[in-house]
Amino acid sequence: MLKKVVIIDLGSNTARLVLLQIYSNGSYRLLDEFKKNVRIIENINCNKKINAEAIKRTLNAVKIFRNYCNSCNVDEVICVTTAGIRNASNGKEIIDLIHNETGLKFRTLSGKEEAFYGYLGVVNTLKLDHSLIVDIGGGSTEITLCERKKMVNSISIPYGAVNLTNMFPNNYVNEPNNIDILNNFITAQFESISWLKNATGFDVVGVGGTMRNIGRIDRGKTNYSFGVLNDYHVSKKAVGDIYSNLQTMPISERKRIPDLSRGREDIIVSGVSIASNLMNYISSEKLRISGSGLREGVFYEKYLKYYTNSIADDVVEHSVQNLMDVYQVRKDYVQKVSRLSVALFDQLSTYYEFGEFERKLLRIASLLHTLGTAVSFYGFQEHTLYILLNINIDGLTHREHILTALICANHKKICLEDYFRKYEDILLSEDSNIVEKLGSILKTAIKINRENISLAHDILNLAND
Repeated sequence: MLKKVVIIDLGSNTARLVLLQIYSNGSYRLLDEFKKNVRIIENINCNKKINAEAIKRTLNAVKIFRNYCNSCNVDEVICVTTAGIRNASNGKEIIDLIHNETGLKFRTLSGKEEAFYGYLGVVNTLKLDHSLIVDIGGGSTEITLCERKKMVNSISIPYGAVNLTNMFPNNYVNEPNNIDILNNFITAQFESISWLKNATGFDVVGVGGTMRNIGRIDRGKTNYSFGVLNDYHVSKKAVGDIYSNLQTMPISERKRIPDLSRGREDIIVSGVSIASNLMNYISSEKLRISGSGLREGVFYEKYLKYYTNSIADDVVEHSVQNLMDVYQVRKDYVQKVSRLSVALFDQLSTYYEFGEFERKLLRIASLLHTLGTAVSFYGFQEHTLYILLNINIDGLTHREHILTALICANHKKICLEDYFRKYEDILLSEDSNIVEKLGSILKTAIKINRENISLAHDILNLAND
């Protein structure tokens, strides 16, 4: 199976396209993505009828997507649309028009389906325990209660960043008394959800453009050193500060915020109001930003069901195995090196005073340490380091992610001191020792595997006793 799949998500604010490649070995990766601002529900009338200008923007965007798919020789296109079309009185007419003009057939998701696909996108890319997944869109907000990875409850409320801005325009929200009215309105929506207080104290997992922009704004303010947004953490106080600061800015000033997506400056206050008020309502201290959501959930439902089910049993293991396949790692080689590394670790762990945390890092690093050979064998350690610091390893914290990369690169030709300085806001004082010791174990395992086969057998046999 070698297949290019496109997923188009026609949202209330933005139409987005993602192009994924599924390889013959079953692995997959993102090849491209882009978006068009459509504002389907901007200035929608009291009869919930989408106006002609919004229809024109939407049709033009879909035509661009259709032409792109044709130029890329895509094998399959999956098209879904959400609250903007779902709640519009002329939504079906628009879907029919798009089909007639482009040949693309959109499936309009229910609120429950929208929440489910957001959940699938998150649960396959983040480690979840007790969490509240919140997807703030343009015309709705999906809230999903998760306990031990399982979806317990979900709801779609018909308010998002665009239609809240229609209800509470920017010249309205800038006044403190009017902000109170907006906050009270949003809180009233939460109070109508009988099970929401069951999430008291849970982390909020943020999905969608509003949440990603919160993460980027906070990351810019704090000069956060790591470029991966997935599982970036924002405190409740920081979300509240962002909300307060945005309220006082005119739109012209918001446009100058370097980390705010273009075209979102007029609706960002309404979007952040949902996130901030929700965190206050359930006393959540942490917002975790998800880099995946509905589109990825649609993909996972289609892809993973061919292997097990639509939810990966182990997020980290699934991600690592997929990376090994995408980069065509010699599995027989790295798996033997990994077994040797772990066996050596088990013999030395008491001496080093290491535990399961370090053992996990060594195992992952030993499986991924040759990724860079996909670029070139010569200097592959540098290539591996670059690749690992610029991709997602799903299920790892940012600290674990960086440590894994540095363990792989713990080689005499690479100066790691610069990296410890660069990531000093994330790494701990003891991490240089962890990298040094685990890197040494990995290099020893590589050397034994190459040069002393009988010793390798003895070590593995000892580990199996």
